[in-house]
Amino acid sequence: MEKVYSCLGRSLFLNGFNSTEENCQNDKEIFAAILTHDLKTPTIAQIRSLEIILSGALGSFNEEQKEMLFQTLESCKNMYAMINNVLSAYKYERQNKVLLNKVFNFYNLAKECCVEFSRYADTKGQNIALQCNLKNIFVEADEVQLKYAIKNILLESLSRGYPNTKINVVLEKEKNGIVFAVKCQSPNITKEVLNNVFKKYPCGTAKYNKVGSSLRLYLARRIISAHDGLMLASSENNISMFGFVIPVCKNKFN
Repeated sequence: MEKVYSCLGRSLFLNGFNSTEENCQNDKEIFAAILTHDLKTPTIAQIRSLEIILSGALGSFNEEQKEMLFQTLESCKNMYAMINNVLSAYKYERQNKVLLNKVFNFYNLAKECCVEFSRYADTKGQNIALQCNLKNIFVEADEVQLKYAIKNILLESLSRGYPNTKINVVLEKEKNGIVFAVKCQSPNITKEVLNNVFKKYPCGTAKYNKVGSSLRLYLARRIISAHDGLMLASSENNISMFGFVIPVCKNKFN
């Protein structure tokens, strides 16, 4: 922590301390960037160590021990994802995030994300089901950034969804766009919260202690907006839906 505060202190000194809202916001962004950057290294070390242990390189474990280690690993990975969300949100706000677009099969990306989160869903008794009639849906986009958006939306739905329920991931092609939507059985979200759910600090955040949740959807919105897409959200009859629409690749047969 000394390094973080020291770096922040130098920044404040060099820029000249100012109590204006703009400078305060810049100082907060600098602090968040330094803090999250310094958190990445030990978090990665924890993940790698747990992966080595689970591989059996240091000996065998019974099923109960393996499950405990796996849950700890998943917790570390979630922490790493949260750190990346803060850093990515910072870069988008500073407008220095460059998209590396290429043509790829969006269905394969969606399937990969669903498989990655299937074990996490099992811890709540949830089951992720991917529904898609087309297996070749191509987009021209930044695959890494879209993966962040998909994983953030999946994690949001898994967090909000009731235990022991199905999480339906729907992938459809409509006109010139691709619709990606995640539906879960969950408590209804009020209209006030729903209207602000993609903002950086939506209303209700403090009440439900979901600061991390707000960053997930906020970052997803920034990524989808950078791809000329549109975010989707609804909540009715205890069914919540989060997703987006992005343009389809017109130069590729679908």
